[in-house]
Amino acid sequence: MTREILPLEQIPDDAAEHWGGKASNLGKLIRLGATVPPGFCISAETLDYTVAAAHIESAINDTAATFNYDNFADVESKSQHIRELIEHAPMPSDLEQGIRARYSKLVSPINRFVAVRSSVAVRGTSIASFPGMMDTYHYVLGEDEVLQKVRECWASLWSSRAVHIRHHRAIPHNQAIIAPIVQLMVNADTAGVLFTANPISKDHGECVIEANWGIGESVVSGRSMTDSIILEKATGKVKQSTIAAKTMMVVMDDSRGHGRKEVPVPRDLASKPTLSDAQLAELWATGRAIEEYFAFPADIEWAYQDGRLYILQARKIRNLETT
Repeated sequence: MTREILPLEQIPDDAAEHWGGKASNLGKLIRLGATVPPGFCISAETLDYTVAAAHIESAINDTAATFNYDNFADVESKSQHIRELIEHAPMPSDLEQGIRARYSKLVSPINRFVAVRSSVAVRGTSIASFPGMMDTYHYVLGEDEVLQKVRECWASLWSSRAVHIRHHRAIPHNQAIIAPIVQLMVNADTAGVLFTANPISKDHGECVIEANWGIGESVVSGRSMTDSIILEKATGKVKQSTIAAKTMMVVMDDSRGHGRKEVPVPRDLASKPTLSDAQLAELWATGRAIEEYFAFPADIEWAYQDGRLYILQARKIRNLETT
């Protein structure tokens, strides 16, 4: 059984069933030369290892077998029970020590925080992402909290929304995999998403950028107004720019010293553009390079901290008609 923990730059191509789509693509991005926050991935087999060591496999399978998909409350209650089993499962000591060792090498007094993110796939299929279905944790601090967030990341495989999606897509629950990623946290000044084709109009000749202040959670969740810029893909020329009156941003929870919180956008930033002309040009060029390297129109999550661009994720744009 594979129970590996690998740095992102060592994640092999074409191994999404072990490392999930997100980690596999991050490895490719690093090889492309993109600036990806350093980190490591915990292979999908480690969840099976932990479940077996904790003797909870039968309890999980027996509960999943009784889901009443016509009753939302039933699925929510039973999936919550499965999540709690996983969240409280003792982690095998060799795996725990491996995560602690990798984490201690990753962080420093200057960069103390990490993000714990989900990387997923479905065994025996080409499915390597479930956007918005699994959980991500920001500004995680300390070995013990990292271990707990890894358990919670595993458990999010059994969120009620993920359970329903698998059922409606006729995906057996035991074919879904999740491989937690631990990365240095980008304390973003501004962040968002970049599409190298227009996901609304299906125009492959346009790039679309959505941006807000703070980390990108407010953009991907759709919980705030965001700046929206459409670029001509061939030249990078701005075709349309809408600078929103931004209302909410996501930042570190200073009251706790870790974790994230939603706060109002400061008045002086609310109507100010989140990106300079130079940053728009850099995003355009980076997006073009990623699309060419991956050979598909890309949905890219990015962040700027202290003027430096970081690429957090790249995947194929969903439901985009080819031309």
